[in-house]
Amino acid sequence: MGFRSVCLSFALLGLLYVPASAKPAHARQDYTIADLGTLGGSESFAFAINDHGDVVGLSRTAGDLTTHAFLYRNGALTDLAPLNSGNVQTTGPSDISNHGLIASGADDNGTYTPALYDARARAVAFLGSLNGVSFGVATSVNEHGHTVGYSYIDDLNRHAFIFRHGLMSDLGSFGGYSAALGINEHDAVVGFASETVNGFAHAFVFREGVMTEINPFGDLVNESIARAINDHGQVVGEGYNDGHFNGFVYDDGAVTNIGTLRGGHESRATAINNRGEVVGAADVPFVTVCEFPPPPAPCIQYKSHAIVYRGGVIADLNALIAADAGWELMVANDVNDRGEIVGYGTKNGFLRAYLLTPVARHREETN
Repeated sequence: MGFRSVCLSFALLGLLYVPASAKPAHARQDYTIADLGTLGGSESFAFAINDHGDVVGLSRTAGDLTTHAFLYRNGALTDLAPLNSGNVQTTGPSDISNHGLIASGADDNGTYTPALYDARARAVAFLGSLNGVSFGVATSVNEHGHTVGYSYIDDLNRHAFIFRHGLMSDLGSFGGYSAALGINEHDAVVGFASETVNGFAHAFVFREGVMTEINPFGDLVNESIARAINDHGQVVGEGYNDGHFNGFVYDDGAVTNIGTLRGGHESRATAINNRGEVVGAADVPFVTVCEFPPPPAPCIQYKSHAIVYRGGVIADLNALIAADAGWELMVANDVNDRGEIVGYGTKNGFLRAYLLTPVARHREETN
């Protein structure tokens, strides 16, 4: 098979950048914020954080000529190329374990292949594929080194896999495609699967050899995605709900809608820690001038804000940082068991990776 591009589009992730407007009122400051910097370019994006505070993401390089994967550790960025770098990339690296294993992909002789990068040994291990030749990507890894993702089984279709004990196993589907996006310490896996190759994605949880469909809001078509699972078996993602997508928490068969921000219609949940804290994004309205249809006139549009959901309440993370921080947080991609959150937003007009540290923890570390 020839060289092919692998890309998880921002449309799939529900990210539409819209210029900033007035930020929400600040009731309190729950987090301090750090700009993770770049690899010499103008923009960066953070995707995952482990319990030691190590962060992985993507950054533009000098001159914004290309994008490379990075590891942020102890206040410094390390370029992880060739991991998820060069001409073929996904939106990761997708995950990092406490042992420093990073789930992603890399170019292996012209094919983009699921890969694990060992940050301690500074070595890339290629995991192979389900059919021996096709491309794919690793999306999540647990502390045992067991890894999940997806691999194409032919020119049109991909399947979720789990890699453990040196073997890649096909998790199957509901008859069409599938992809795994998260794994916990008990090897429970979540992701999405379809009934036909061109069908709607249905959220699933895979335990002990059985793929179980999650229909979070009982919709007839059940268009949904499960993105993460914690060690208690709580699953988060988003699903179609009465004309919009809403984030959910699935816990032992019970579903909770995380809701939306004031004036918004949609939300999504990207990660959940073992304390039950959920992060993600939700839309918020703002007034702008629309050029079409003419003549130009004031109108309402929507943009993405990073959110946290805890104790049954959804909150805009922009309202939980200092009012003069100079940021607009667009997406929260991950949260660790210390409550630290990573994602990206705009600062001085550029998209930048951020790290939020709970104020109480920041005070403990600085005293």
